[in-house]
Amino acid sequence: MLKIGVAQLDITPPNSVWLTGYGNRDHRSEGVYQALRAGALFLQGAPGAALILSADLIGYSSAFAAGAKLALSEATGLHPGQIVLTATHTHCAPFFTPWMMPGQLEPGYAALVQDRFVELARRACAGAVPGRLAFSRGRSTFGVNRRLPDGQGGVHFAPNPDGTIDRDLDTLWCSDAQGLPLASLTFYGCHPTSRGGYLIGGDYPGYLTRALEEETGAPAFFATGCAGDVRPWFKSETGGFATPDLDQLEAAGRAMAAEVLQSQPTPVAADQLRLAGAFHLLPYADPPTREKLQAMAADPANPLLQQWAGLMLQNLDRGPLPTACPQEIQVLQLNSDLRLVFLGGEILSAIGLHLKEVRRPATTVVAGYSNGLIGYVPSQDTYDLGGYEVDGSHYYFLRPAPFARDAESRILAQTQALVRTLG
Repeated sequence: MLKIGVAQLDITPPNSVWLTGYGNRDHRSEGVYQALRAGALFLQGAPGAALILSADLIGYSSAFAAGAKLALSEATGLHPGQIVLTATHTHCAPFFTPWMMPGQLEPGYAALVQDRFVELARRACAGAVPGRLAFSRGRSTFGVNRRLPDGQGGVHFAPNPDGTIDRDLDTLWCSDAQGLPLASLTFYGCHPTSRGGYLIGGDYPGYLTRALEEETGAPAFFATGCAGDVRPWFKSETGGFATPDLDQLEAAGRAMAAEVLQSQPTPVAADQLRLAGAFHLLPYADPPTREKLQAMAADPANPLLQQWAGLMLQNLDRGPLPTACPQEIQVLQLNSDLRLVFLGGEILSAIGLHLKEVRRPATTVVAGYSNGLIGYVPSQDTYDLGGYEVDGSHYYFLRPAPFARDAESRILAQTQALVRTLG
């Protein structure tokens, strides 16, 4: 018999904090437009169990994820491999894991998040009741690809309506044995970058989940899909990207909630509920030479690159720069027809679409921004055009070089291996 446990808590920082996600902030937060929340979903089946925690955060460093999973394991008795940490990736959340961002890390907030996660896990596991699952797949018109070819072998950071995007709007519905709603978990692949500035908030996922809760009376959670090259498209007068006001942002979240509710849930037998995971290595492209780093560190024209080069030189003084980055992949199989895939990193949309072709006709749901947020992971088709996601973003994630061209094929191969392991 399947058991389901649910818990939800506020994780809004009690004080003003540095925010993360944009490189142009120069002071701490100035208020809150929407409380940040975290939720836990515990699924206990006959073969196995899984604990999924989703939070209104930009993501987790690999070190934070590892430490949090150990703390959660000790608190619940679950194996760390049975625990998934995923995030909505809002860019209006506290700066608590080490990336190249203005301001200062907020270690006190990192401790608060881990404590709340432990409390959530305990509540969800202790409160598990016999339940049922259902799944729905709708479509959403929200979001647009942000890589527009410039006609000269490169890309602009601009709306590309013809670009790749995964418009699947997937929801896992949880109810008790009598059919009363317990929770929902919705997946969609679009960056929560509608707003910047100095107000804390959860962006469109925060409004989407609250609208679903109004309709269902049960906690609603969100996991961002493969959204590395997709962002909200609130159109400017010139057709580019504009920043919505809060009313516009709420309307967009409510519209997406309506799209979720229009989809038809189908009962899901969780008779094969098992979670398998693995770390594998994503190699870097050619690392920079010491001479190149020294030149960058001496050039004040770009303070970001200057700071990054200085840190890389410090690392190089201690030994060779790393040649690969570990990425965690987890596959939660509910039955032979439905699986959820959780990937570390900002995964570009084509990779998610290709993962959905693994072992068809089974349905695959994909979330990025899970466990270690290792950086942007480009799809094979983007390398020739380059651009921020391919060769300009690794500085922010303190990586020595972009990922090599075979990143996508490695992810597909590792995911296929995990699916085979689950049978």
